[in-house]
Amino acid sequence: MQGNNAASALSRLEPRTKLLLLALSFLAALLPEHPLAAGLVLGLVLLHAALARTLREVARVRWLLVPLAALTVAIWAVLAEGPTRLFWRVSVESLAFGLATFLKLAAMLVAGLTLLATTPVEELFLGLAKFRVPYSAAFAFALALRWVPEVMATARRVKEAQEVRGLALEAGSPLTRLKRSLPLLVPIFLLTLKRSQTVALALEARGFQALPRRTYLRESRFTWRDGLALTLAGLAAAACLAVHLLQWDRLPGLRLP
Repeated sequence: MQGNNAASALSRLEPRTKLLLLALSFLAALLPEHPLAAGLVLGLVLLHAALARTLREVARVRWLLVPLAALTVAIWAVLAEGPTRLFWRVSVESLAFGLATFLKLAAMLVAGLTLLATTPVEELFLGLAKFRVPYSAAFAFALALRWVPEVMATARRVKEAQEVRGLALEAGSPLTRLKRSLPLLVPIFLLTLKRSQTVALALEARGFQALPRRTYLRESRFTWRDGLALTLAGLAAAACLAVHLLQWDRLPGLRLP
C-alpha cells in the first residue's frame, strides 16, 4: 500500500516539477567520466523509477540496452585514449569511459521513460506552456508524442493485412525478411500522411492559433510535494556537480578527441 501511495504521489506532481526533475537527471548524468559515478547516477534514476512504479515500462526496452552498450563501448574504446594501453588504440581508460557513457545514456533513457509513463501528454503540454514555451511548439511536441503509437498501430495493421494475403514476413533469413518488409513502408507512409492531413484540417477548422491568448482545460499548481521532490533532486544534482568540480569523477590521463 505504501508503494502505491508513493507511486500515486509521484504521478500527481505538477508537470513543471516533472520536467525539472528530468532536466536535473540529465544534468547529473552528463557530468561524470568514471563508470562508478555514472553508475551511481543510474542507481538514483532507477530508484526514482522504482518509487514511481515504472520499472515495468523500462524493462520493455531492455532489448535496446545490449546493442547500445556494445556500440558505445566499442566506439569510445577506439576514439578515446588513455595511458594504460591494452592493444592498438584501446586502453583501460577508454573502455571505462565507454562504459560510463553507456551508463549515462541508460540513466537518461530511464529518466525519460519515467516521465512519459507518469505524465499524460496533456499534462506535458501544459507544463511546457507554463514554462512560456510557444504554444505551437508545445502543441507540436505533444502531438508528436501522441503520434508515435498511431504510427505503430498503422504499421501493425499493414503487416497483418499483408500476412492475411499470404506474405510470409517471418520466414527466411534476416536479409530476406528485411527485403519483404521494405515495401510495407509505402502504405505506412501514405496512411500516416493521410491522417496527418486529416489532423491538420481538423485543427484549422477549429481555429488553431486564431487567438494569441489561450485558455486551458486543466490547471495545475505547486504543492509541498513538488517542493520536496525538487529539493531532494536539487541536492542530488548539486552533489554530482560538486563531485565533478572536485574532479573525483574523472579518469586520470583520459584524452578525448
